[in-house]
Amino acid sequence: MTLVGRSVQLDRIADALRNGRSVRVVGERGTGRSAVLGEAAARHAATGVAVLAVRALPGDHALPGAGLQRLLTPVQHETRGLPAGAAAAFARLFGGDAPDVIPLPLPAAVTLLAERLAGRGRWLWCADDLDRLDPLSRTVIAAETRIPVLAATLPHAPACLTEVIRIGRLRRIEAERVLAATPGVRAHPGARLLLAQAAGNPLALTELARHLPPAAELAPTTTELPVPPRLRHALAAAVDTLDEPRLHAAVLAALAAETPRPRVAAILGAAAGPEIWTGLVDLGLLRPGSGRRFRHPVVRAAVLDRAGSARCRQARHELAALLGPACPTPEAGLGNARPTPEAGLDNARPTPEAGLGNACSTPDAVFDHAARAWHLARADPAPDETLADLLDRAGTELTRTGRTRAAAYALALAAARTPDPERAGRRRLHAAHQARLSGEPAWENQLGTSLENVGQRLRAAWLRGDNTIRVDTAPNELMATWAQAVLHDTDPGGTVQRLINENDRMAPDERSIVLGTIAATRHETGLAVRHLTRAATLAPPGGLIRPIALGALAWAHFDSGDLDTARSVAEQTIEAGDADRHGVATSDTRAGALATLAAVAVLREEPDAADRLGTARDALQPGYHVLHDLRLDRAQGLIAAIRGEHALAFQRLRRHYDETGRPVHHRISDLCLGDLAQVGAALDRTGAIEDLVAAAGSRVRSLGSARLSAIWHRARALLAGPDPAAEEFFRLALDGPGAAQWAFEAALTRMDYAIWLRRRQRPAQARPLLSAARDVFAAANLDAWRERAEAELAAAASPRRSRDDVLSPQQRQVVTLAAQGLTNAQIAARLGISARTVSTHLSRAYPILGVTRRAQLRAMQSFNGRHRDRRTPA
Repeated sequence: MTLVGRSVQLDRIADALRNGRSVRVVGERGTGRSAVLGEAAARHAATGVAVLAVRALPGDHALPGAGLQRLLTPVQHETRGLPAGAAAAFARLFGGDAPDVIPLPLPAAVTLLAERLAGRGRWLWCADDLDRLDPLSRTVIAAETRIPVLAATLPHAPACLTEVIRIGRLRRIEAERVLAATPGVRAHPGARLLLAQAAGNPLALTELARHLPPAAELAPTTTELPVPPRLRHALAAAVDTLDEPRLHAAVLAALAAETPRPRVAAILGAAAGPEIWTGLVDLGLLRPGSGRRFRHPVVRAAVLDRAGSARCRQARHELAALLGPACPTPEAGLGNARPTPEAGLDNARPTPEAGLGNACSTPDAVFDHAARAWHLARADPAPDETLADLLDRAGTELTRTGRTRAAAYALALAAARTPDPERAGRRRLHAAHQARLSGEPAWENQLGTSLENVGQRLRAAWLRGDNTIRVDTAPNELMATWAQAVLHDTDPGGTVQRLINENDRMAPDERSIVLGTIAATRHETGLAVRHLTRAATLAPPGGLIRPIALGALAWAHFDSGDLDTARSVAEQTIEAGDADRHGVATSDTRAGALATLAAVAVLREEPDAADRLGTARDALQPGYHVLHDLRLDRAQGLIAAIRGEHALAFQRLRRHYDETGRPVHHRISDLCLGDLAQVGAALDRTGAIEDLVAAAGSRVRSLGSARLSAIWHRARALLAGPDPAAEEFFRLALDGPGAAQWAFEAALTRMDYAIWLRRRQRPAQARPLLSAARDVFAAANLDAWRERAEAELAAAASPRRSRDDVLSPQQRQVVTLAAQGLTNAQIAARLGISARTVSTHLSRAYPILGVTRRAQLRAMQSFNGRHRDRRTPA
């Protein structure tokens, strides 16, 4: 048996019992104390220990010794061998014929029996609900020292057994694992309510899952599920004992929990006398304090169940009246109220009570009115644009502060109360979008099954590189700007650039993911890393934002040249994905992460690169994951080029453009222009590249990206060849703003420029560029490029010849490769020089080395660059 979220506690229990120590397991009702006790006892029994167990039953308190009787019945026969007084005590306990002697006190008799058992083997006494056993049994069992005792009690039980292990609520991810064992629950629109209402209580999770209503019976604005009888009895039995005044106060508190404003708490304090609230606390329904918070969400739902719909509607009207004057008209502004200091950004956990959520982080004026509008709208289903507008604005404020679940509720209710169908549709679209961002696709489907999802369309446009996709209606201004940034190169008025550079009024998840992806699509890598890191850190677990943010962040780190971090984040992306919940979106993020891992392995020439590449290609959908396909093609083209396989590199890189020269992906294709120009120059095919580079100019200028501009200038420099104009292009490529963001690409440009300088007989200027490039390649573990940079450094080294019989550094490179059997063409490709230059170097080296033909080079042990003794046999 596997208990979710209890492995730490079980290990601690096992360690204590193994060392002969008694343990008390403490937890609230429904937290699984009995399950933990049973599992721990079973594991201990598997080691050869004999286990005696007892569980409290109703009526035990009235029967002294009842618990002991049930615990010791399996060893009743052992009591006959005890001294007469002890045997008489047990005869009374078990209802048998007692010897004609004065019986010992039962605790003393139990001590003798425990000594007898302990002398014959290893034992464990297990008492579930020890605090509910009769006082005599509880005292005797807790006092036992010869045999370890494993017991379970509620937190408020009298202290006993010094070693205490506490079990609490399950974390959300653990709760979702529990639900995963019940088919169909996670895809049910009520799953979000179930998780919130159970609040990590295992009994509540299982009972609510077993009694989940049909999906058709749940409205998108439903805030609680019915409480099954067993769960009600375990966690909220006191609700059925409430008198009228206390029930009325409890209903007000239950409804006010949907809009937990500070002003609401003050109103509740005046709505009923102190003795009423104290009574609810004493009954265990409310927590102590002035917040009027329920001990558990199930208690709140049980209160509303008992109250019934009519009483709840009446209580909502009462709350609305207590909240103050009539709501302002839709034209009334949001006011200048500032967020309160308590503003929280944590949307990772579901709030115990569904509804508008903790609105304390939003302007007070908006939410005091919105709280009133919420209760009136819930009380009366009639359309009302004034209420709908207030809820809409509240939803917008909640969206801005990252409270996506609360925003979805407010916007959904606004849509339901909107008289105009077109406006209601837009509000449903906005609500559906917030539901999706909160990680609830089933809720999203409830809210907008037939509505177009802007985020999905933009993701598809980006993956496919298709900027012909249009987004005619966006739910808000931010989404409209997102669409502009992804689909269009131009930035009228600089709106996009200002947006991604802003620092204030940042939301933890939706806004950050939008800004991060905007920055990534426009090659603003540093800003992308900042925003996407924030989004991934603060996004709620189980939602869609975290894996999307991590996937984009992995590529951003890759683009910056930080390959180790790119690999780590890509692995986190795969772990964070949830295919059962998010389907296509998860497959997209997983495909991107696999492509990142493969690209890193390819560039580093790691042993498993081919396997990783195959796995990534298998995960990509042809024609859809164009973005990742091209990134893999570029990685393969780069490694082929540095290894001298220029024809293969050209084939890989040319795939970024169709036969007419049109980019296959409207933003990613042009990133390979510099690499393509380098390969084209090596193959003497610059004419085939010049048209591509010229056509890219308008795109580069429209986008205004420093990264793309640097790549374009590098391409122009390489195509210029020996022309002095090349130097200006190289400098433009290296001196652009923020060039340090793209360390690997800048290092490639430095090495190209250095080679150009060396061939112009300017080695002193080439050496600093090559040293900087080599350091970048070495830090990224890119050995192929590091070796090439070191070879170029050797070729550009200061001349040290004192006689004419010394090989130059490049002559030594050429001779070494020739001795290895490479042809002139292969040597030229490896060193990035022409075949004619290779031939010249060889012809000049032969006399220095004392050889007359190529075959003699293979017999030589080394090429130290000095004249060999001509008498040495070749």
